Amino acid sequence: MMLLDVASQVPNALGAAENLVQYGALGAIAIFMGTALWMLLKRMLKAEDELKAKVESLQKQMDDYIITDQNKLREVIENNSKVMTSLRDIVLELKYALKPEIQKP
Repeated sequence: MMLLDVASQVPNALGAAENLVQYGALGAIAIFMGTALWMLLKRMLKAEDELKAKVESLQKQMDDYIITDQNKLREVIENNSKVMTSLRDIVLELKYALKPEIQKP
C-alpha cells in the first residue's frame, strides 16, 4: 500500500519540482542580472571617478598654460610699448631735425 501511495505522489512531486525549477531558473537569472548590474554600476562609478581626476589634472594644466601665456603676452606688450615709444621718439627727433631744412627754401 505504501508503494501505491508513493507512486501516486510521484507525479505531484514531479510537478512541484518542475515549478521549483522554473522559479529557481528565474531566481538564478534575477540573481545573475542583479550581480551583473552591481558590477556594471561599480565599473561606471570607477570610470566616472577616473574621468573626474583626469579633468581636474587637465584643468590644472590648462590653468598653468594660461598663466604662462599671460606672462608671455604681458612681456610682448611691454616690449611693443617700449619699441613704439622709441619709434615715436625717433620720428619726433627726425621731424624736428628736418623742420628747419624744410622751411629754408
